[in-house]
Amino acid sequence: MIRTVGFFSELSPGWGFPLDGPMRDRVNATGEADEEKIVAYLRGGTGIWSEMSAGPDVLDPEAPTLPGIGSLFTDGTWLWRQDLPYYVAKYHISLPSDFTTHVRNAEYRIPQVPEQRLMEIFTQDLGMEIK
Repeated sequence: MIRTVGFFSELSPGWGFPLDGPMRDRVNATGEADEEKIVAYLRGGTGIWSEMSAGPDVLDPEAPTLPGIGSLFTDGTWLWRQDLPYYVAKYHISLPSDFTTHVRNAEYRIPQVPEQRLMEIFTQDLGMEIK
């Protein structure tokens, strides 16, 4: 089973995954010392679902529209939305320690996800059919 990170209650679509609560409660004045590396890791994930959707910054409606908000990325163990790195970089959103430990243990290098694992996530975790 895939683990999820960054599926906050303000964001839609949530894909039916358990929500991480309100993002507003995770905003910080500054980020982790290695925030840039964590953001780069999130941006470097393997795309597993792509949407042409766009939406507002849910913490600042005056900010520019964010493209691809419903798109999903993975490292084979964790799954996150395309807009998560934006929120981490801009608002220093704190992420669960088990996720940040995972990223640090990987030395901030995103692994290549085998096609077999991508298919498992796609069919079992996302509930999609392949025809």
